[in-house]
Amino acid sequence: MTDPAHPLYGRRFPVLSISHLPQHPGHVVVAYRGSFRLRIPVPATEPAPDDAARSRPKFTRDCLLEFLALWKECQAACVDHPGPSGTGSPTT
Repeated sequence: MTDPAHPLYGRRFPVLSISHLPQHPGHVVVAYRGSFRLRIPVPATEPAPDDAARSRPKFTRDCLLEFLALWKECQAACVDHPGPSGTGSPTT
């Protein structure tokens, strides 16, 4: 993965197939953890020119801090209310 904005940036995967569709950038199908297959846009796998917009992360620092604060609130709410998940829930 060569696109710094892609979540799998820097990782390498065995390529299973590549498709190029007319008027579309196409996609690459790669093997992931043995039996999984990931479909990745070709531009995320090709070296790109130095472009500030492409190298920008998808999430800002402030966005991640806000997400972590929200996650902590949700996690605390789950601990405060550990009651049953419902009468229809399976019990295995």
